[in-house]
Formats: sequence, structure tokens, C-alpha cells
Amino acid sequence: MPEEHIITKVSELSTPKCPVCGSTLVVRIGYITKSNGLKVQRFKCKMCGRTFTELEGTPLKGVHDIKLTLLVAYLMLHLRLEPNTIARITGKPYTTVKRISRKVIEHRRFFENILAVLLDAADYSETYWHRAKSANEYC
Repeated sequence: MPEEHIITKVSELSTPKCPVCGSTLVVRIGYITKSNGLKVQRFKCKMCGRTFTELEGTPLKGVHDIKLTLLVAYLMLHLRLEPNTIARITGKPYTTVKRISRKVIEHRRFFENILAVLLDAADYSETYWHRAKSANEYC
């Protein structure tokens, strides 16, 4: 699943809100392109003029590898694996996985919500492609 899709789903969970004044009166002002090529929507608050991204106020702000963070969240919350096991499975350093796991525990509700949305979307996509493939077999 592309990171753009993940960010879109995160954005759908809540409306953009200014981190300074809390206003929801914001305008889109373009994108920031991260080092991995990922585009993140920027906003400007109409009340105070502050600029911020769509990840502001979420546990994914500042995260370099969103997919790894969500993988760790899934393995912890759905499969109940420990950080040392996750580190062995992913091949990432234990310290990296432990740091991410602390964030997952601290923001458990957020990660449960985003995983539920993403897993529903993945099930839908899988069902759609399975039906499309089945329909093509009969043509």
C-alpha cells in the first residue's frame, strides 16, 4: 500500500486543525515533498497565519518510515508480538522497534483507528480485484 494512500486515510479521520489556535478555518497551500518522494499536504490557518502539514497533531508527524511504523503497530496490536520479536521479523534494530513501539503504546487509540481503516480498505481492494479477475476468466 503506497504511503500516499496511508496519509489520505489519516487525513480522512479528522479535519485539519491549526496546532496553534485550534481553528479549522484553513486553506491548502501546496505540498511538501519528503526525501523519499512522498508528498504531504500543507495548510495555512486563516486566523493566525501558521502553516502546518496534514500530519501535524498525529503520531505520524516527523516519522521517516510510515510503513514500518504501521507494521510495528499491526504486529503489536493485532498479533500481540513483543518488540524483540518484531525486530527479528523486520530486520530492523531493536532500539528502532522499541522507540516505535513506545509511540504505538502511547497513541494506541490512533493506531487502532488507522489500522482498522487501512485493513478495511485492503479487504475491499482484495475483494474488488478477486471479482475482477473472476469476471475476466469467464470472458
